[in-house]
Amino acid sequence: MFGMRLNSALTLFCRACAVGLALSVAPTGIAVPATAGDIAPAPPYKAPYTPTADDAVLQDVPSASDPAVRQMRHLRSELDADAGSVMIAQQLAQAYIDYGRQIGDAHYAGYAEAVLAPWLLRASPPAAVSVEYATILQYRHQFAESRRELKRALDADPHNTQAWLTFATLDMVQGDYDTASRDCSQLAANGGYILDIACTGNLRSYIGQAQQSLQLLTQIDAQAEALPAAFRSWLQGLLAESAERLGDWAQAEAHYRKALALTPEDNFLLVAYADFLLDRARPAEVLKLLANSSQSDTAFLRLALAKAALQSPDLPLYTWIMGARFAALTQRGSDYFGREQVRFALYLQHDPQTALDMAKRNWDVQRAPWDARVFLEAAEAARQPRAAAPVLAFLQKTKLQDPVIESVARRIEAELKSPAVAP
Repeated sequence: MFGMRLNSALTLFCRACAVGLALSVAPTGIAVPATAGDIAPAPPYKAPYTPTADDAVLQDVPSASDPAVRQMRHLRSELDADAGSVMIAQQLAQAYIDYGRQIGDAHYAGYAEAVLAPWLLRASPPAAVSVEYATILQYRHQFAESRRELKRALDADPHNTQAWLTFATLDMVQGDYDTASRDCSQLAANGGYILDIACTGNLRSYIGQAQQSLQLLTQIDAQAEALPAAFRSWLQGLLAESAERLGDWAQAEAHYRKALALTPEDNFLLVAYADFLLDRARPAEVLKLLANSSQSDTAFLRLALAKAALQSPDLPLYTWIMGARFAALTQRGSDYFGREQVRFALYLQHDPQTALDMAKRNWDVQRAPWDARVFLEAAEAARQPRAAAPVLAFLQKTKLQDPVIESVARRIEAELKSPAVAP
């Protein structure tokens, strides 16, 4: 699902809801050029290791000439000069969060939290601070804690549009569509009809009404020419997803391309389009699309999956680096990228039982369409069709439309009817 932050006009959030993290220690931060063998250890790529060349690239850092970087530095200077300004602090935190999401680097969420810390220690933080902190917690998939902060924000400001929109996003991520509908209705009263229709249109793509979703979103898109490019890109992403729900691959791709033309460096959009290309058996295009995005873990996983599809000789290196990144994240106590771990275990480590165990744990936290899909795929690969019962029940209840998910579900349901499956 594509969610949105009003303050920045865009956050492409949760078609790949997992957070992309670029780590600063070798080998997890390695940017992999064509001559990767020159900077990586020999097989079996055991981590950790110490680079032997002074010119080994461990991590790319943002350019000082990047307008977003300049803006963050400017806000940082303003806050240093006026440390008590909650408005500047909120703007800087927002800038950090948005930039981290754009490039797929969760370090910036930590920077944002540090900026907000003085106000978070108060018994009653300003509503804007609670909303920003809720966004950070959502980013980390600490959903219960995020909801707590959103409630605090709405207690202080019941008309806070960003809080209602974030609540709706959380509800859709976790498959609570009835509550999401009520949250969307709050946007009509507090944020205007465009946001209400966008929220409602997005929601309908998950409850068996993808055609209505497409119609509602198209209606908004026709009125969006005067709106910021980021907002229009967000709408294009929603339209692409709704078209995918209907199996209209040509229309979905057209919307993805329009969105990328508007926001070409958005990590979440790039990853969503990469998944689309992988499903269409076009892995070579994924390598080109994500050539400059290897610092993002979510993007790097798609690069590795593309390498696997192409049977590339350097696939072991990519698999090793991805595994090292996950290991480093686990050491740091980060566990909010479950769907990505399932795909890694299933398609790169070829370990369906581990993938299924991870999918079960992930399903307890989030239930977006991709979470359902990887659960079903892991259950099928592990030859444990009964394990998929919670997902099958969820799909029956929500009436989710998705040709890929429906295909896997039908195969599992057929297997469950087989005499070979024990009762």
